[in-house]
Amino acid sequence: MRSILPFVFRRLVLCPLLALPLLAQPVPSTAAPLLADPAAYVAREFGSSFKLDPKVPPMFGDLDGDGTQDVVLVGRSNSPLTAQEQMAFKVEDPYDAYFGTGDPRITSQFTLHFDGSARCILIVFDWRRPSQAKPKSKQVSKYVLINTPFETIGLVNLRLKRRSKIQKFQAIETVDRDTVHALIFWDGKRWRWRAQGMEGDETLMPPPR
Repeated sequence: MRSILPFVFRRLVLCPLLALPLLAQPVPSTAAPLLADPAAYVAREFGSSFKLDPKVPPMFGDLDGDGTQDVVLVGRSNSPLTAQEQMAFKVEDPYDAYFGTGDPRITSQFTLHFDGSARCILIVFDWRRPSQAKPKSKQVSKYVLINTPFETIGLVNLRLKRRSKIQKFQAIETVDRDTVHALIFWDGKRWRWRAQGMEGDETLMPPPR
């Protein structure tokens, strides 16, 4: 994964207040054998309408800061809402929500991927633990994020300042065809999207060096 630091530093000259929130430290990739059969896992957890993108290996990290390992995969589906209730996952659109229209029932009709692939980002919190064994606070532990434009994707380390406390966690970094670096991160209630050069969240901070 290409580092975002050169891009950030160029932007710092023009808009330093907006660049700071998206400074992040890339996370080294985790070995794929943690998930022996990613394609079968996607079908089991999200249903047959989702197909794994074999070009993107599974990514492992702690996206909600609870100390357990989560998994991020990239899949494809032309009907992401169909199995939402049956497979107990939630569809969100943080990209379009940033621009004011985040209802997946509407935005699932949009076409943002130039290759027509209908790619989705699939996330499972605490993926090693069976769904029925997860606490009630995590009854919804699987998410499908639609409409995020990207050419490359990876995980980065971040810190979030919340109620005067610093929480360490990881976020999804994407780079689209225009080389715009963006972060998708969990704020405790929903997924949010932020991009370099746009109005960001000043509670996001880079990890200490």
